[in-house]
Amino acid sequence: MDELHDDQDSRHLVEPRHVDAVLLLLGTHEPPLAVVEAGRARLLAEAAATATVSDPGPGRKRLRGRLVGAGLSLAVAAAAAVAVPAVLSGSTISVEPWPTTSVTATSVPATAGPTARQILLAAAVAMERAPADGAYWRIGMVTQVMLTDPTRAYVLQEGRSEERWLAKRPDLRSWSIWQELGVKPATPRDEAAWRAAGAPTSWRYPKDMKTEQLFAVPFGPLEAAAGERTAARLHGRWKGTAGELTGELVTWQEVKAIPGEPGALRSYLEERAARRLAADPDPGADAEESRAQLLLQGCLDVISRLPASPEARASAYRILASLPGIRAEGETTDPLGRRGQALGYRQEIEPGLFTRVLLVVDPATGLPLAEVRTNTTTLADGRRAELRSSTSYQAIGWTDDRPELPAHRE
Repeated sequence: MDELHDDQDSRHLVEPRHVDAVLLLLGTHEPPLAVVEAGRARLLAEAAATATVSDPGPGRKRLRGRLVGAGLSLAVAAAAAVAVPAVLSGSTISVEPWPTTSVTATSVPATAGPTARQILLAAAVAMERAPADGAYWRIGMVTQVMLTDPTRAYVLQEGRSEERWLAKRPDLRSWSIWQELGVKPATPRDEAAWRAAGAPTSWRYPKDMKTEQLFAVPFGPLEAAAGERTAARLHGRWKGTAGELTGELVTWQEVKAIPGEPGALRSYLEERAARRLAADPDPGADAEESRAQLLLQGCLDVISRLPASPEARASAYRILASLPGIRAEGETTDPLGRRGQALGYRQEIEPGLFTRVLLVVDPATGLPLAEVRTNTTTLADGRRAELRSSTSYQAIGWTDDRPELPAHRE
């Protein structure tokens, strides 16, 4: 059963909060020369203001955006500068410093490209022009998850495609369409170890397998072969909802009430975070960091997971631009081969256990392409290996199309 018409699909090995992308290409328009020159000056001022580092305490740093990356057009950057709001005060995201080299993003000279703030503000400007209504709110995504085989001899990668068609009108049906894409060795080195193990096509996991908190043990066997494309009407807890906001389902009326102004949106998201933390407190967690992480997640959900207004989604980008814990890491390729600007931060998912998060954004369209989370683990032979989980978004936004439903239904 799919996670959208059942409480939980335990085939999902990790539960990262996903961000979304779109096939809508919203072209940019060149502003007048005077606007470009004004934008250039303001961007330089923003860069000087944001390229600073503050020290919140021993062992941690809060990093502001630095000038790395490439590919942001002057027209988009200038438009972003013209629309820069006042920096919002409040919680920040506390992160550990990353090494200066990245294995997932192309390194470029420190003065070659835009800062994280500039990328996010450019995306905000583009997002304001996104379509505001349609028959369905549609999200199409491909998730890829890495985990070790049951003997910890090599790393596997599992894939899954999914479409969500959420109907606002009661006379239309909401659907989930998905397909298991199969399991294969993650790298050529893993393929060699897989062949040495007899090239199995199915994997069963013991319930007591040590996972180092990096993934959950699958409830059933994993299969190398792809599954059949399947559809199901959304019902149960998903019937009539408009999506999720920080892990909680919201109604269409609640989405309509999400504020469109940055300050009001931030207050709204912080109030939701406070209520959630009060209802489910974690005595071992840092309260400020928990609030900051929920604020960040709320912004990402508004941008990509919910049919919020274009103004609200643009404001969510502007809030992200005010947070010092996100840095630009240059132009990169997402798991589907698309080029975009990489924004990185590190998140503590358990005490002392961090995951690296890379958000790939297309500033020209205002929509994210993918989110990639990376951890490392030790295999049985002592080799250190990366375990990555990613969600790449093929489509997101309003459409008047109808879903192409497969013959197989649940």
